Amino acid sequence: MDDKFEKKLKEFLPYIIIIGIVFLLFPLFMGKKEGVGTYIIQVGVFPLTTLGCGVFYKLKKKKTDLILCAVAPVFYALTALLYGMWRQWYTVIVYLAAYFICGYLGQMLADVIPVGKKEGKKADSIHKAFKKPSLRAKRVNVDDPAAAADDFRAEDPAYDDSLNASTTEDDIEAILNSIHSRKS
Repeated sequence: MDDKFEKKLKEFLPYIIIIGIVFLLFPLFMGKKEGVGTYIIQVGVFPLTTLGCGVFYKLKKKKTDLILCAVAPVFYALTALLYGMWRQWYTVIVYLAAYFICGYLGQMLADVIPVGKKEGKKADSIHKAFKKPSLRAKRVNVDDPAAAADDFRAEDPAYDDSLNASTTEDDIEAILNSIHSRKS
């Protein structure tokens, strides 16, 4: 059971950190008196943070999890205790429910966002945007007329250190066997 808990914690950790930072540090800008800043933070910043974390979680993990929805209400309760934001009990209950719903709506909103949909397949554009280009040459079907010209890369045999004039047939066979073993 500890492995399951650690896995969940690692899964939620970035979102817990973001929500924790926003919920615990933004009230420092509110001041002691209730004013416009208080309402902007409680009705604007907190729900948008919760909504955004829900969207990014769902886009990355492709699943809905109610535990993530409960992170924001827990941090709001902690923030309310630390900064004395308890007015009446029913307003706190409304905020707790609203932040939970924002987290859930964020996860549902990720289903309707058209992220990288191409030819009926849903591509993960977030991962594609940050993916490093492969240094390996692409395999291209030569018979395909739509193959791009930059996919064809010629290799210079002068840079091949594995084969030289002293290479024996046994060396070539060992190289071919290692290539074959990597494929399987």
